[in-house]
Amino acid sequence: MKKLRWMIPALCCLALSLPGCGKKGDPVPQDAKNMFAWKSADAAFTANGCLAISALMSGAARNVDLFAIELEPLAPSPDSALPAELQTPQDTCEGCPFTPRETAELTPQEVIPGDKGTRFRFTYCPEMKAAAYRWRLIAQNVFMSFPYALTPIKTLR
Repeated sequence: MKKLRWMIPALCCLALSLPGCGKKGDPVPQDAKNMFAWKSADAAFTANGCLAISALMSGAARNVDLFAIELEPLAPSPDSALPAELQTPQDTCEGCPFTPRETAELTPQEVIPGDKGTRFRFTYCPEMKAAAYRWRLIAQNVFMSFPYALTPIKTLR
């Protein structure tokens, strides 16, 4: 009888802890028809120092509520013995955290629907002028429970 007294609470605790086992991670919405994701993103400098950005999005691009850009200006190399045109931006180390110094909302100048997704074209003139930037795009869904879509962090030189 004494064995049964401690076995019943032990079995109850074990039974209650089993539903907690399973997949770990953030919850993901199951409504895939309303989700979107970035497929690619590229940027180039324009003649006036602005950024011309082209990005391809797959999925429900119609559900984008807002676009934003995050920029991290890269400092020129500190070798003052070199002329300005030969100074190159310092590379950030592999795995260094991305620390954007500028964030701004974007409005697409052009939206081109296609078979492989929707292409968005943006132009952005950074407030902080630099010879190179690390950057990424962000897209927010109209459904607030969905995660933001982020491009990989890119480097523009």
